[in-house]
Amino acid sequence: MSALSILLLGASLFGSSVIVASGFSISATSASQEASELTLSSNVLTLSRKTSAKGYNARSAAYLLGLSRANKIVVSNHTTVLESLFIGEEFATNITFGTEIFEAIVDTGSSDTWIVESGFSCIDLDTGAAETEAYCEFGPTYNVTDTFSQIPDENFNITYGDGEFLTGIVGYEEVTLAGITVNQTVSLVNYAAWEGDGTTSGLIGLAYPALTSAYAGTDPTLDNSASGEQIEYSPIFQTMYTAGLVSPLFSLAILRDISGDSGYLALGGLPPVDINGTFTSTPILITSIDGYLQTYDFYTINIEGITLNGKTVRGSSGATQYIVDSGTTLNYFPTSIANAINRAFVPPAVYSDDDGAYIVSCTATAPSLGININGTIFYTNPLDMILLAGTGEDGNDVCISGIDDGGSDAAEDVYILGDTFQKNVVTVFDVGAGELQFAAREFYESNDPVKV
Repeated sequence: MSALSILLLGASLFGSSVIVASGFSISATSASQEASELTLSSNVLTLSRKTSAKGYNARSAAYLLGLSRANKIVVSNHTTVLESLFIGEEFATNITFGTEIFEAIVDTGSSDTWIVESGFSCIDLDTGAAETEAYCEFGPTYNVTDTFSQIPDENFNITYGDGEFLTGIVGYEEVTLAGITVNQTVSLVNYAAWEGDGTTSGLIGLAYPALTSAYAGTDPTLDNSASGEQIEYSPIFQTMYTAGLVSPLFSLAILRDISGDSGYLALGGLPPVDINGTFTSTPILITSIDGYLQTYDFYTINIEGITLNGKTVRGSSGATQYIVDSGTTLNYFPTSIANAINRAFVPPAVYSDDDGAYIVSCTATAPSLGININGTIFYTNPLDMILLAGTGEDGNDVCISGIDDGGSDAAEDVYILGDTFQKNVVTVFDVGAGELQFAAREFYESNDPVKV
């Protein structure tokens, strides 16, 4: 299978009920408190990157279904460095379970924190055949010790956008992230259909409790039935701020270069990166599905418009709701907008049904793309518009566009601002105030020989 045959976040999946189903209703909510002061965090983790031999994967569980505060911007003292996966298309950082340190994917589009358990069962995603543990390409596995306390009569069950799925047990473990330690509800994976990168062992979900994946009972085949109903719990960041260990916001800065650290996850404040200009804020929206109780789930916002080569191609009257998701590689726009942007490459990008992406020349000239959020236009560096996806049968590089087709232009649809967008901003997830804040980053160049 070619690297492109493994969907990045395939548009062929996007229209199904497994991803973002039609019938969602979106409404704004008022802030639960005033916006938090933006200070430099002391709890900062760096992001790092790696490459998977099997190509790009779509991990986000989102596919399951203003003005700067003057003189108040300081760096968080709880920051972790990010590592990039899949040549810059997923990002990971260190997390400690008990006394064991693992690398885990950072995902703002899901809510569970999980690690793969020693002795787990690995199966082939396509055939369902049993395989060796090595086949799933996890990093080190977790050895259960007496620091872990299993919750009886609960199980973990999640399916991601590319079809990968995991089941396991649920319990409590002492977990440390960016220097903050909590007794956290976590999941240990003991059954996996997974295509890993060889080094990461799990995932850190940073969205709301509504997206947690614990279920009643011990039989995953009964989950979502009357006897296997979802059991919501507090995700790791909510546990931290409700305990008063950190302010109720975190921020993310994803870097472009793949030669070293790839960005920062900062808890309670801002990461240590250059910011170009002031912050613009916009409310986090409540998403409800088919009359269910309205509650926060994804980090969903409105955007007011999209500009292409300086001209508005989508104003505020169209489909404006977007999920801001670090677990998504590309931006997913309405079909007509995605087509217009990709036609504007020189030479044009051409959509491939087989690959679920727009194929583009690796030396193409990308158009100017701007996204209007609450009156501020955030531009995407052309370096982020063309991604190296693999090598073709002729031995030449194959590249794809950073903008993909998110489905029809129906006003109720929810689209995605993924890493193509987030590499150009600092994003503050102010869950205490119920808003996201964005600031343009320095329009920095890449030191890498390929456009990623």
